[in-house]
Amino acid sequence: MKQLRFILIAVIALGAFLPAFGQLRLSGTLSSTGYFFDTPTVEQGNFYQAVNLRATPAANTASYLNTYFQVAKLGDADWTERVYNLYGNLSTLDRRFQARIGRQFLYAGVMNGTMDGILFSGTPTENLSVKVFAGLETRFDRQMELAGSDSTAVGAYASYRFPWDFKVDVSYFNRQRSNATIWEQLGFGVNGNLGADLFYLAEYDQNLETGEAQGQRYRLTYYLGPLAFNGEYAKQRPRIYQTSFFQIFQLEAYEQYRGGLTYTWNDYQVGANYIFTDTEFDQSNEITLNVGNRWGYLGFVFQEGFAGDNIGVYGDIRYAILPELTLKFYSGYYNYERQTTNISQDATSFSGGFIYTPWRFLALHAELQESINSFYDNDVRGLLRAEYTFRR
Repeated sequence: MKQLRFILIAVIALGAFLPAFGQLRLSGTLSSTGYFFDTPTVEQGNFYQAVNLRATPAANTASYLNTYFQVAKLGDADWTERVYNLYGNLSTLDRRFQARIGRQFLYAGVMNGTMDGILFSGTPTENLSVKVFAGLETRFDRQMELAGSDSTAVGAYASYRFPWDFKVDVSYFNRQRSNATIWEQLGFGVNGNLGADLFYLAEYDQNLETGEAQGQRYRLTYYLGPLAFNGEYAKQRPRIYQTSFFQIFQLEAYEQYRGGLTYTWNDYQVGANYIFTDTEFDQSNEITLNVGNRWGYLGFVFQEGFAGDNIGVYGDIRYAILPELTLKFYSGYYNYERQTTNISQDATSFSGGFIYTPWRFLALHAELQESINSFYDNDVRGLLRAEYTFRR
């Protein structure tokens, strides 16, 4: 079967990668999920099997093989496979230098995305960190196949932390298809704190192909006892590759301003946030209010401007009636408008279920979901999941 192909590859890789290190320690999670839904137009059941596995040699716990993949059966369709990561991580015993080989997710400055390749990481000095990547882009459907040697990616990242809690980083990322550059970015960032209560972050990404700023983010967070204040400004252009059809359009960046206040008292937390978004088409405002504790939260949202008005109330409750049994409920109601109609419509959603953990290594989930809106007056769905965690 096709879905067994990458399982075989993973086993072969495991056998070839780690025997030299001696005895192996295996850990991971097996997750089996059934999702069933009944709408006026569709009755279907889907099955998902996910595997998260890590194999670590006892002789060098800094090195390991890691994989996370999923096979799925969607209704009557054929089985499908998705390999989200499958890599070997070779490291020195002191963890100062590492080489990660295989499918992996990159997130370091402008160097981000799921790629097939090799990432070298190191800390030559205590405060200096560097990363260098070379490889291929991953298939969009995450099949266990390479996208092709004509889709290459290279990148680098370096950061330095100064003694006074001030960190500076610079990054570069280049992606090519058929020897043509489709994405080339240069990024700069600073972050740190002043004293124990004020934290700051600034990031700037430059698109080297267009000569324009791709994105900017500036954030401040201040703590005053039980109060936390945060403010943020962001300006972002759409992520459109140079060879994309959408390059024929003149797409402008959007700007967004955020401000928030959070108050914590014993087990309770109360918060308020405001977001102003300015696009080339229109402007919008959003206000959210929420209160929560260890059992859940209740929230209110109000939006107006671009794409119509929206008023909503939502809540989530998780309550442990027994040490091994937790009940969970979610409900939301929204009154909204579509941009092209300016007619108010209602949408209501509800879900309820439980999490049962008879043993530490096994968790059983069951959930019933229902939604009602202008398109469906009866959309009922059910979810069943079993999660088995192992370590040896």
